[in-house]
Amino acid sequence: MHSNSPFSLKNKQVFVTGGAGAGVGSGICQAVDDAGGSLIIGSTSLQRAQQAATHYRDAFAVGGDVSNEADVEAMFETIEANVGPVDYLVNNAGIGLSKPVDETSAEDFDRICGVDLRGVWLMSRSYIRSCLRDTRPGAILNISSVHAHSTIPRYSTYAGIKAGVEGFTRGIAVEYGPKRIRCNALSPGYVHAEQNLELIGTWADDPAEWVKQHTSTQQALHHEIEAIDCGRAAVFLLSDASKCITGQVIYVDNGSTSMLYNSDFLT
Repeated sequence: MHSNSPFSLKNKQVFVTGGAGAGVGSGICQAVDDAGGSLIIGSTSLQRAQQAATHYRDAFAVGGDVSNEADVEAMFETIEANVGPVDYLVNNAGIGLSKPVDETSAEDFDRICGVDLRGVWLMSRSYIRSCLRDTRPGAILNISSVHAHSTIPRYSTYAGIKAGVEGFTRGIAVEYGPKRIRCNALSPGYVHAEQNLELIGTWADDPAEWVKQHTSTQQALHHEIEAIDCGRAAVFLLSDASKCITGQVIYVDNGSTSMLYNSDFLT
C-alpha cells in the first residue's frame, strides 16, 4: 500500500491482544501487516506470541494476561523499552461462554468479565496514559460481537459483557476525543474456524450443518465471513481514512443483524 494512502499504517506500531490465535485476531494481524503497520502481538503465552510473530514483518511478541493489572503494565513497559510507544491499540483478546444464566457460576462470570471487559478497560487505561504522557494522538479498536445487538439462548452473559464493551467504547470516544484519541468497536458476525465446532456443539447436534445453514439462512449475504474481512475493517478504523469516526460500532456480519426473519421464512 502506498505510504501516502489514508489507509496506510506505515510507521505505526499496532498492538493486537489475542493476536496469536487462528480467529479474528489473525485476520487483524494480517491486514495490519498488509497495510504496512508494525505489529505487536500479545498473548497469554509468550511462546505462542513469538511463534505468531514469525509470520509477519518485524513483529514484536509480548506475553501477559489482559485481566491482570500487573501483567498489563509490564507489557506496556516491555514494548516501550524494546520498540517504542504503541500508536494504536486493538483490544481483541476475548473468551466465550455458552451457558444458561441459571447454570453459570460466579467463577464463570468473573473469568469472562475479567478478560472481555476488565481486560479492555485495563489495556485502554494503560494505552491512554501513555498517549497523554507523550501528548500523542491515538486510536483504540475494541472487538465486540453481534451478540451485543442480538443474541441467542445460552449467551445472555456473553451478550451483556459485549454490550458493556460497546458502552465503554462510546464513553472513551467522548472523554478523550478532545485529547485526539479515537475509540471505535468492531462487531463480527459468525467467523468460521474449526475451533468453533466444539462450542457450537453445546447447542447443535451437527455443528458443521449448523454452520452451513447459518450461512445460507441467517445472513443477507450468503458467504462465510473470513478473519481477513474483519482485519480490513480494523485497518480502516485505525487509519487516517476514518479520522472523523469515533464512538461507533461497525458490524462485519453479512447483514445478519439487519434481518427480521431468516431467509427460509421468506421463501
